[in-house]
Amino acid sequence: MGEDPQGIPNNLMPFIAQVAVGRREKLSVYGNDYPTADGTGVRDYIHVMDLADGHIAALKAVGEKAGLHIYNLGTGKGSSVLEMVDAFGQACGAPVPYELCPRRPGDIAECWASTDKAERDLGWKATRTVAEMTADTWRWQSTNPNGY
Repeated sequence: MGEDPQGIPNNLMPFIAQVAVGRREKLSVYGNDYPTADGTGVRDYIHVMDLADGHIAALKAVGEKAGLHIYNLGTGKGSSVLEMVDAFGQACGAPVPYELCPRRPGDIAECWASTDKAERDLGWKATRTVAEMTADTWRWQSTNPNGY
């Protein structure tokens, strides 16, 4: 269920989890001047179990249609970095320390998946909430504070 990256995590959820469990001092939030509700980047965060379910649905569909098919697996909704930080704080019962930093070159303000094709062709849709994702991530990280 959890992610145990070697070195510094590249993805937001494992980084927040490591900060919350005390492995890292604080989260760096890159950019707070984007044209979004709270100024931070917005992305599509998906529960790993929803992603696994989407892969299973795609594998079951292999051979049903000729040719190659590309599907976006996501929630179809965006959440900001600070919304994720707040949700994780609720999951772990304490604020997650963070610092605001300048934007990174190349980062865009908003990006989330268009999941219509996966829903239509595969009958698949993400069902788990951000609250469930952060609670499950915290459960794993707090049980495995130093990784596997």
